[in-house]
Amino acid sequence: MSENDLKLDDLLEDFATSRVPEKHTVGGVRIGMINAGLAFAIPGLVTGLEIGGALGLEQSIWAFLLGGFLLALLGSITGVLGKRNRLTSCMTLKFVFGRYGANILSLAFALSLLGWYGVNMDLFSEVLQKLLIQAFDISPAIWQIEVGGGVLITLSVFLGFKVLEKISTIFVPVLFLIILYMFYSSFGYQDPAVTAQPIIIDLTFGEAVSAVVGSFIVSVALMPDFSRFAENDSDAIIGSIFPFLFICSFVYIASAYAGAAVAKSDILVVMLALGLGGFAFVILIMSSWVSNAVNLYSAALGVNATMPKARQWLIMVGVGVVGTIVASFNLLDNFTDFLFGLSLIFTPVAAVYATDFFLLRQGLVYEIDDIDDLPLFHWPAIAAWAIGVTASIATNNNWLTITTIEACDAILVTIPAYLLLMKFTDNILPRKGAEI
Repeated sequence: MSENDLKLDDLLEDFATSRVPEKHTVGGVRIGMINAGLAFAIPGLVTGLEIGGALGLEQSIWAFLLGGFLLALLGSITGVLGKRNRLTSCMTLKFVFGRYGANILSLAFALSLLGWYGVNMDLFSEVLQKLLIQAFDISPAIWQIEVGGGVLITLSVFLGFKVLEKISTIFVPVLFLIILYMFYSSFGYQDPAVTAQPIIIDLTFGEAVSAVVGSFIVSVALMPDFSRFAENDSDAIIGSIFPFLFICSFVYIASAYAGAAVAKSDILVVMLALGLGGFAFVILIMSSWVSNAVNLYSAALGVNATMPKARQWLIMVGVGVVGTIVASFNLLDNFTDFLFGLSLIFTPVAAVYATDFFLLRQGLVYEIDDIDDLPLFHWPAIAAWAIGVTASIATNNNWLTITTIEACDAILVTIPAYLLLMKFTDNILPRKGAEI
């Protein structure tokens, strides 16, 4: 290993496979700013438009608030878990699902994050191309925008959590003011040529809540990636409630109201109709930068956990390249299905590892020295996760009805399933640890 390699590795050290030292901790609002930045991304505005168009304003607002509450609740639980262990989510998963079982889930998380990257980059490139044509009569190819954006975003990810937190702290207040202006402009907007907002998609209330949960369930499940930097439990909770309940709900409500006022389903048309003009450039570039940098950051941590001996900077480059390729898959065509699929798969994961830490271990932190003693697969956890996914599918198909909300039913089924499976099996993971 060369001296230059050592210096680069030291520069990019972000504690991907070790505990975060106390001297690197930050406050809750600063942690919350990172996920708040995700809320302002164009997919968030599209989610608000689609759910608002499907349910109408009144029902959609309740769906946004209920979904935001569930996200904040789950995020607070996984956030506190991350603060107490000070390990990434992917390292934590090893203690619950086994070494190989966690690797499979970590790669699934990485793929979902790259899917989010693709959705963001799809919207970024299409909307930016339209804006450049309208404002400057310039028409770059979509692939040129995607490649250029991918390079810049990957470079920002190289500098780790501290830079992401600082970028978010600067950008989020600006983005909030722009969306607030859009919301305010919606109240006075009247188009005599349009009398009603068309229904964009067909959703039940429960499916809408699950779509809201799905829009951030990956961030909730991966909350330890950021809350491991929290100074205390309260900061971990604030870092979850602030973005998921308040900021996300506000963005969704604002976009739904704006869509209803303009009666259009195209976010760019809505923004321009409400007079955002140049602000559309600002929100497009800022939100896409922040959200995709966060997606690549967490995806790189997931891959790093499965390949701990690989150089972190090489993983970041590789993830950036793959993310740019995924952007060409045009996942936006099935955006709502994509969100719903995420809620199906990852809500039970968060339920399992939260149950393991708080109920079975009763707050004893995971010991890194135990990793070599872990089984390759921890079948009770894997089985409970599969049962939770099955419950979500059953609820969606009206085979099972507890709350009619897929994400809630998944949690209510997964937790007792895992507890029962652990009670009636000898396949118990190491339980050593120190109480925090």
